[in-house]
Amino acid sequence: MNSLRKFSEEKIEIKSDATELLDDESWHRIGDSEEIEEFDEFEGVSLERGITGVFDIEEFVDILSQQKLDKIVVIAVPPELNYVDYMVITTGRSPKQMTAIAEFIRKVFKRRCFETDPLPVIEGKDNKDWIALDLGNIALHIFSSKTRKIYDLETLWTCGADFDDLSNEKEDVVTSLMKEHTFPSLNS
Repeated sequence: MNSLRKFSEEKIEIKSDATELLDDESWHRIGDSEEIEEFDEFEGVSLERGITGVFDIEEFVDILSQQKLDKIVVIAVPPELNYVDYMVITTGRSPKQMTAIAEFIRKVFKRRCFETDPLPVIEGKDNKDWIALDLGNIALHIFSSKTRKIYDLETLWTCGADFDDLSNEKEDVVTSLMKEHTFPSLNS
C-alpha cells in the first residue's frame, strides 16, 4: 500500500514539475517552427512528357518501382487491338497504398499532359482489390495479391484464352446462374 502511495505522490510531483517548465506561451509554441520544410512530392520524377505518350514505358516502370509496388509486369499489346501499347500489371501492399499511387500517377499525368489529352479516371478508387487507369498508351492495373491471382491477367494477355484455365472451365458461375433463372427480357 505504501509503495502505491509513494508512486502516486511521485507521479503528482512529476506532473507539477512539467507544468512549471512550460508557461502558457511556451505551450502554444509547441509544434511551431521557424523553418518550414519544403516537400517535393515529385522528387525523382520527370515532369516532361514522354516521346510515345504522356509516359514512356521504361520511365513509367521506374516510377512504379520508386513507389514500392510489387511484381511489376509489362505486356506489349498487339497493335491490331487498337487498345493501348502496353498493359502494366502490379501488386499493391495495401488498399491505402494502391489508392495513393493511383492518385500520384494521375497527378504526374496532369503535369505532363497536353491540354488535348483526356485525364485518366481512377477506376475502382474505392475498391480494395483492383484499381485501373487508362493512361492513353498504357493501361495500369494495380491489384491486391489475392485478386491478382484470381484474375491472372498475365496468362490471359500473354498466352490467350485457349491456355487460361479459368477461361476453359466447362461452365462458369454466371452461365450456370443464367440457366437456373429466367429473365423476362429474354423470354419475349
